[in-house]
Amino acid sequence: MILLPLNSQHDRKGFDCGNDDLNGWFSQVARQHKDRGVSPTFVAATDYTSAEVLGYYSITVAELKNADLPEPYRKRLPVKVPVFRLGRLAVSVRHKGQRMGESLLFDAIDRITRISQEVGGVGILVNAKPSAIDFYKQYGFEQMADHPLNLFLPL
Repeated sequence: MILLPLNSQHDRKGFDCGNDDLNGWFSQVARQHKDRGVSPTFVAATDYTSAEVLGYYSITVAELKNADLPEPYRKRLPVKVPVFRLGRLAVSVRHKGQRMGESLLFDAIDRITRISQEVGGVGILVNAKPSAIDFYKQYGFEQMADHPLNLFLPL
């Protein structure tokens, strides 16, 4: 498996993660967001020429109010802090149970960590589906004060 930026050869319409919202966003919006500079999407594929998408994630920059951060991370930070948003993360139903979500998440964390060294950013924000909260929490994400579906991982 390799992770690549989304491109025109990737089969966006054939991707199915079992969630209509995530499928629809990937097939109809991901490429537009990439082309407009809103958010890049990265896909897992078996090799460089494969059209099949095993999973994907998207990232973008965001801003949080310091007061919304979990308590231990509020000290000595400005009122508004830069963060990275893990906007979407999904795995094809054909590849669930193979730790693909973990691989995608680790790649996103690694990519964001490298970017943050160049442009700044105090952590990663994710707005999780209720069924995904435990997935993110096992990798160190913490629920935020403003909403239990928002999770934060400090960099």
